[in-house]
Amino acid sequence: MRREMFAFAAMFVVLLAGALSAALSVDSYTVTPSTLKPGEEGSISFSVKNVLPSTATTVIDPLEDVQVFFGGTTEGMEFMAKSPFVIGTIESGGSALVSVPFRVLSTAKSGVMTTAFYISQKDKTDLKTVNVVVRVVNPPIITLNSDHQTIESTDMINLTLTNNGGSATKLLIKLNDTGNFSFMGTTQIYVGDVSKSVSVMVPLDSRKVNEGVSNIPFIITYQQEGGDTVSESKPLAVAVKKAKADVSFSQLEPIVTNKDNVLKLTISNKGRALNDFRVLLTDTLVKSKDSSQISLGNLGTGANRTFEIPVFVDQQPGVKSTQFKLKWVEDDVEKEQDITVPIAISSDAEVGIYLEAKPTPLTVGTDHTLSVTTSNLGSYKIANVVIAIEDNSAFDILNIQKEQYIGNLDNDAFSTVQYKIRVKGLLAPGTYPLAFKVRYKDQSGLWIEKEVKTNVSIMAAQNGDGGSGILYLGAAAAIIGGGYWYFRMRKPKSSSKQ
Repeated sequence: MRREMFAFAAMFVVLLAGALSAALSVDSYTVTPSTLKPGEEGSISFSVKNVLPSTATTVIDPLEDVQVFFGGTTEGMEFMAKSPFVIGTIESGGSALVSVPFRVLSTAKSGVMTTAFYISQKDKTDLKTVNVVVRVVNPPIITLNSDHQTIESTDMINLTLTNNGGSATKLLIKLNDTGNFSFMGTTQIYVGDVSKSVSVMVPLDSRKVNEGVSNIPFIITYQQEGGDTVSESKPLAVAVKKAKADVSFSQLEPIVTNKDNVLKLTISNKGRALNDFRVLLTDTLVKSKDSSQISLGNLGTGANRTFEIPVFVDQQPGVKSTQFKLKWVEDDVEKEQDITVPIAISSDAEVGIYLEAKPTPLTVGTDHTLSVTTSNLGSYKIANVVIAIEDNSAFDILNIQKEQYIGNLDNDAFSTVQYKIRVKGLLAPGTYPLAFKVRYKDQSGLWIEKEVKTNVSIMAAQNGDGGSGILYLGAAAAIIGGGYWYFRMRKPKSSSKQ
């Protein structure tokens, strides 16, 4: 019985000693902020606890004289507190928060730095060790600068890349696919390592970009310290100015709406020489019937060139802005420019002349009233219509003025004026030409003058006096003959015959 009691007591003492033995533990650490740049400050925090690893129902001994020692010097960082960091006593079930401030040196490289903390307590020779990992990032800080504030439709710019941060290696320059800018002759430009500053020549094509201020959508891709690959968007604002040819166009003669025409133009080059110069008619209402591109070859400074384009005009009369595209080669690069050229388009106005006379027919040596009807045979209204009869050898014009004003005529409308005429007396009967001049303003605002010719038939005169004389002479002869017959019938026979 005594042995059993002794064994139980011994076991109790062992259990009690275990239960009362203090247990030092450390929670997982945190680094704030999680990543740091060279020159930044942060802190490392963790909790030191006095708890048993399993549930205990009894009070345990306190941890006394607890201290935290910092590890040896870590390259690239320094602690901003003295070692050791004294915690003191941690009672049963208690904990103490340790927060150690530190600074990442400006000379630190990107990557991972590891430092150790050692926790000791009174009368203990063993140390609790906490290894802390600090992540340092030193991203490149890259800026772009161009020697061109203004670029033309195709241009070569000197692009300078300046790095005020960590190293950037294997750097590439690309353009965002969604933009209208592009490189000429390549899809990307390799720069290489950029530690401080480097310049590269960048051939830009901005022909699809609207004129004005735009952002060149540069994208740079590089490897930073630690080996990570990074892509950054670096838009660069520039003013886009389209390369323009200093040329002017002049139209040699109007073209007519709703008809096949030949558009005749003269181009004058007032600026620099243009190689392989081409003109393209791109308008949708003045349509080319043949090739829309006219090649004019090299166009030197001050040169003039005339060319023709067969066209069909589906456009209202007037002076219309017509779309053209110019193309030429400059420094082995094709350039282009959209322009508008004012083109005069006249209406398809036509006038018809129709004649009537009173009395009819026209006869030699007589007076007549000639009615002249002017009709608008075109598709559009004509205005300020004036008609004039021209002099001719067949008759004299008795009006005090040969020119008469009609006014406006809508299409299919007509108006009539009258002339007093006298057919010349010695004129031989026959067909004689008669001409009129018609002047009017068409829908385009152009003044048009046309001569309209027709023929008239003039008959021989019926001799009024000669006819009456003959009639009178016939009547007199009839009367004389009748009287003579009556007289002979009444005369007595001679007596010799009795």
